[in-house]
Amino acid sequence: MTRGSVTRADAARRRRWLPAVALLIGALIAGAPGTASAQFSSGSTGVHGVFPPVPAQGMPASYAWLVWNIRTGHVSYCSVYTPNTGLDACDPGSAVNVEAQIPGFQGGPLTTGVYQFQSFTFTTTPGQDRQLAVVGTSPNTPLTILSQTDITITGTPNGSYVYFNVRGWDGRNPSANSQSLAVPGGLGGPGGSNGGGSGSGGLIPSDGNPGFGPAGGAAGLVAATSAEFAGAPAQTTALNPSLSPLTGGSGGGGGAGVSSTPPSGCSANNYAGGSGGGGGGALLLAASNKVTIGQFSLIQAQGGTGGNSGNSCGIGAGGAGGNVRIVAQEIVGSGVIYVNGANRGNGTGPASPGGYVRFEASFNTYSGQIVGAVGGSFVIFPTAPLPANQPQLRISSIGGEAAPAAPSASLSSPDITFQTAVGTVPLVVSASNVPVGTTVTIRVTPAIGSPTTAVTGPLSGPVDNLTAQANVILPPGAGVVTATAAFAVLQALNGVRFDGELAQRMEVITQPDGTSKTFVIARSGARFEIGVRQ
Repeated sequence: MTRGSVTRADAARRRRWLPAVALLIGALIAGAPGTASAQFSSGSTGVHGVFPPVPAQGMPASYAWLVWNIRTGHVSYCSVYTPNTGLDACDPGSAVNVEAQIPGFQGGPLTTGVYQFQSFTFTTTPGQDRQLAVVGTSPNTPLTILSQTDITITGTPNGSYVYFNVRGWDGRNPSANSQSLAVPGGLGGPGGSNGGGSGSGGLIPSDGNPGFGPAGGAAGLVAATSAEFAGAPAQTTALNPSLSPLTGGSGGGGGAGVSSTPPSGCSANNYAGGSGGGGGGALLLAASNKVTIGQFSLIQAQGGTGGNSGNSCGIGAGGAGGNVRIVAQEIVGSGVIYVNGANRGNGTGPASPGGYVRFEASFNTYSGQIVGAVGGSFVIFPTAPLPANQPQLRISSIGGEAAPAAPSASLSSPDITFQTAVGTVPLVVSASNVPVGTTVTIRVTPAIGSPTTAVTGPLSGPVDNLTAQANVILPPGAGVVTATAAFAVLQALNGVRFDGELAQRMEVITQPDGTSKTFVIARSGARFEIGVRQ
């Protein structure tokens, strides 16, 4: 749960807490084990219809950009569009400017990034290259496309290309009209992280900013050698070959600004640095039948190039490559998948590392090129069986205040607010399909100060309605509370191998949307997220 921020005067008497629990992303299970041709189900309900949605006035005859806001389901058909802005509207003056809405959004914005289509097609017409730009990625989540039938991404035989962009966008250069002012970093793709902003130049130059994400590149520094004025590349984020959980790349570091009296090795220009490139996005394509990555098609999940400064030293670093996972009964085509990391803005290295690509299919005849991958894997169905009844865990109440079934996870509008200082309070968790007697670890992370932990008593009650309690201290101000239960692997998974590794333990962790995520932990320590059987 997340607590909203409060003023210093409020802090002594008010505590705001929001329960955090998780979404189990639909399982990618290939039917009964032991049958190589077992039918795969993506788990899609089809609630989001077909992609792309048809505008009320009909599909435009020609367009160059399809701009997709993955939080709202809003789609714009444009002849002119500027990427790296995050906007979901065509540029002013675009000759084609037509809007459409993906159905299934009556409940509000989609916060999970998981789309459940009947079918998904991104193609073009002869003589027209076409690009898909994914926006609306804040807060950033990977993009998951589930299809009841096929997913088709293909150009046309005459050489008209389609570009499926989940890439990190390039870092920015200082404006020629404001050459001393810092610029923001390039946007990360869905599930990726933004690049670091640059430092200002001028009389009092400033350091750049580090790239965002768990392995963001370090910032360029003013008080450094000329080589360290530039932002540093992002680092490799450790991933399982399963790409579960699926994550994007981290952003590159922003370059430092330079004064009018620069150190040796830098130009004498009075310019800001270039910002870092965004990390490549995370994309999961799962179709019950076939995924086609056709000729003249490009899936672009690479990191963004760093921005070039107005000086020769404060160059922005490139973002790390993203990750792509494709799951289907059959995977075909000869298109290109880019997951490479990017260079600094002046074209020099060191480049940030690339990402991973994983295929899971009964039949795979894909013959295209995969660019920049630092790792990958291919698994032939059938996959390992998973238990039908997944473990689940949630925070039920704090201090006698019931947690909502669907928390808002908003810092500004917390779900639980205490108007007076309450000290130590009881916290109740509920669980299902977790072994009786398991204890749950509660972690309280305040906005200011060090985290603390508490442990509940043993879970007890019916297996579908287990409960336990712990006493936790809520410090003043805002913060986060999570719950984790770890236990021996369930009987259904004894002896099961995940990418060749034996399952040993399981872990259930609460998430911000009111449900929970379940992981299998192999003997090597590798973690594999699992979902529910469809």
